[in-house]
Amino acid sequence: MMKRKSIALFIFTLSFLIGCNNDPAPEEAIISAQGYTDISSVTLKVGTAAPDFSLQAIDGEQVTLSKLRGNKIFMVFYRGHWCPFCVGHLEDLQSLLPELEKSGYKVLAISPDDAEGMKKMASRMDNPYLFLSDIDLQVTDLFGIRRDKELPHPAVIILDKNGIVQWFYVGEDYKQRPSATQLRQVIDRLD
Repeated sequence: MMKRKSIALFIFTLSFLIGCNNDPAPEEAIISAQGYTDISSVTLKVGTAAPDFSLQAIDGEQVTLSKLRGNKIFMVFYRGHWCPFCVGHLEDLQSLLPELEKSGYKVLAISPDDAEGMKKMASRMDNPYLFLSDIDLQVTDLFGIRRDKELPHPAVIILDKNGIVQWFYVGEDYKQRPSATQLRQVIDRLD
């Protein structure tokens, strides 16, 4: 009986892990100069100023978007450290981080996680993100990307040095996210 439970647990865990690979974003999202969303409530527009905000970083410091002006901004909104699709997406983007930094980007990873949740996510990453806590989803609401009472839609938003939206992706399907390869195409086009 114990052996049967162990085998069942192993099969469940394996199927859970295998099922956590993200599907790439649709090609139309990557080539769009207007950004992409398949959600009618999203009001982001390329060419508009991003709303200013301040959030607590993993080290307890407040980070204010407007104080980062002069840097290009690459924001990733994710659901939380507990989400295997979010972990997979941030792990995939690890390969982009050195290129983004070299091109003058600050990379912000924003979630409703508290400090402990941000630390759990950070411990899984080789290259550092600037993890920020949007625990009450106020910034998520500023960008119009709230999924429900507790979660944002997964999103990537790219700003220029002046805080102007250059490109974005906000998708309904939380299992579908732009891959590092796809985002490299977007960055190459914008730079």
